[in-house]
This record gives sequence, C-alpha cells and structure tokens, in this order.
Amino acid sequence: MTDRAERTTNGAWSGDDRTPAAQPRSGQRSSELTTLRRGLEILAVLRQWTWGTDARGWGNNRIAEHLGADKSQVSRTLKVLVESGLVVRDEETRTYRLGWAAYGLGMRAADQHLMRVGSVVVRKVVGLTGSRVFLVVRDGAGAVTIWSDAPLHVRPIVDSIGMVYPVESTETGRALLYGSDPVAIRQILGTDTDDDPRVEELIRRVARDRGQGFSYGVVPGNTAGVVAVPVWTTGRKVIAALGAANADLADKGNVTPVARVLLAAAAELTQHLTADLRADVAVSAVPYQGWPDRPEFTSAQ
Repeated sequence: MTDRAERTTNGAWSGDDRTPAAQPRSGQRSSELTTLRRGLEILAVLRQWTWGTDARGWGNNRIAEHLGADKSQVSRTLKVLVESGLVVRDEETRTYRLGWAAYGLGMRAADQHLMRVGSVVVRKVVGLTGSRVFLVVRDGAGAVTIWSDAPLHVRPIVDSIGMVYPVESTETGRALLYGSDPVAIRQILGTDTDDDPRVEELIRRVARDRGQGFSYGVVPGNTAGVVAVPVWTTGRKVIAALGAANADLADKGNVTPVARVLLAAAAELTQHLTADLRADVAVSAVPYQGWPDRPEFTSAQ
C-alpha cells in the first residue's frame, strides 16, 4: 500500500497526521521577521514624513539613513513593497511614497460606520463654519486624523489624513481624553507616577476643557484658532473627536458659535453610532439644542 504521505525534500513528512511538515529553520525565520520589520518601518517612515514639502517622497538613501539600515537591504524591501502596490516609485525623481494599496488597506482598517457617517457630518460642519474640519481617533498615545475636509477656497488638506500626533499636543487629542481619568491618562502617556509636571498639567487642562465642553487653542503667530469636542458613545467612552480650524477662531468671541456646531455634529455622530442618543452623553457647558444656524463671526484682529 502506498502511504498517503509524501516525503519532502528536507526529509520531513507532509500530508500525514502523524508527523507535521517541516518548519522554516530558525535562521530563515529570523531573516523573514527582520525583512518584515524593515518593510513595516519603511511604511511608517513614508506615512509620517512624506507630507508637505516631502510630498513627492523620500529616496532610498534618505530612508536608509533615517532608519540606520543598509541601503541595499532597504532597496530590496522597497522593490517588494512597490510590487505589492503599497509603495509607488517616481521614476523621474527616484523617490518613494505610499501607494493606493496602502490607502485602501488603511480605509478598510478603520471603523467603517464611523468613516461613512463622519464624512457626511464633517462636510456639514465645513459648510456651516467655513473651517477646516478634522475627525480624529486615538491610537495609543497618538491622535490619528482619519478624515478631514475644507471649504473649496481653502488649500486642500487631504494630506493630513493618516497623520499621527502626540495626543497631548493638539486640541483634538485633549478632547479624546475626556473619558479618561487621571490614572488612565498617565497610562496612555506611559507613566504611572504623579511627579511629571508635564503630565499633571495635561490632566488639569483636560479637566478644565471637559468642564467647558470643548478644547480651544491658538496656533503660533495667532493666525488661526482650533476648537475640538469629543464624540461620546455608551459607557462614557470617547470614540473620536471633531476639530475645526479657522482664522476667525483666533478671536475668542467666535469660539462658542463654532463649538455649538461641533457639539451638534458630535451628538449626531453619537446618535448614529449608538442608535439612540443618551441624555447623559453630550455633557457640555454649551447645551446641545440641535444644529444651530450658521455662525456670524466677528472680524478677526
């Protein structure tokens, strides 16, 4: 009788319940993991740094130098990433940037319901306030922009989608912390002590922001202001944050009208995401009374 199992080239058996097929040698597996890690690091570099002035991408040498990696190894990994569609190469400049496959993968990794509903709500806020508007979620200690939109006369900001910022450094990041107590905030920031002045100041600022219902700040140079509110879900959990940036918001007199619009937008998102709007969800010093009228801004100074 012919045994249904067949011997493989390295002597192990495959197709037999009694003996598993051979596994890759430890050295081979280590090499594969190293290659995978290098590929992930390259994708992270292209995600975080090839924006703005670097929108056309980085070259092989620059990527290798940034990672402290061998140039030839980086080149081979980039070739595989290009073949997969995750990275594209500009033949003229010989630089690399993320490809459409990476974009499609990222879009499918996000909360699809939040993305679908959020894009519509963000567009409505843009129409009412004339602001750049951001939908942001938290990933560990980072705040990730998953959707953004702006008026037609404003420079497009699509390239901000996917950017990651320290959660403590932005208004939307602070709004994402409204549902976290001091202990949780310390854990998010990677500290379990209460003797870090920077962390303790953030905790106090989040508490103040939560009390007034929104976070507010002015960008350096006082050229614009930013307002942000949390998107609550059941269990007193913050699932996302909405932010608006506008030159008129540098004037504090324009903050509350925009905050009202954002709170209405956040409440609508909550309603869609939880099926019913709980009375204790949209806690704010600015009462939610449905979508307000278009804000009338005072002249920015």
